[in-house]
Amino acid sequence: MQIAAFLSDLKSLTICSHEAAIALVKPPAPTEAEAADTTAPKKSEDVSAHSSGRDTRRDDQDLQRANELISLHYDVKLKYLETGPDPELEQAGRDVDEVLAALSRSRR
Repeated sequence: MQIAAFLSDLKSLTICSHEAAIALVKPPAPTEAEAADTTAPKKSEDVSAHSSGRDTRRDDQDLQRANELISLHYDVKLKYLETGPDPELEQAGRDVDEVLAALSRSRR
């Protein structure tokens, strides 16, 4: 079930704009009041975060990876729009089509 949700999220990211995709993976900026509250974490918060098994460093790394993935996707998409498809990739596609056509003829 998690794989289906992940694939759905990836599809959503490919459809939306770059700015919308970045907004999905970037945590919201803390307000001034939240920033003041988080400057000195309370001992009870440290204990509860540790006891719940939640690793905030891992969460931050996951968000960073998601952000990098979206940026990479955007860069590749932009380059494709500027330069068009790679000639080698087009040739590989034609080669695959030829092989599939030959296989289709041989089955008859």
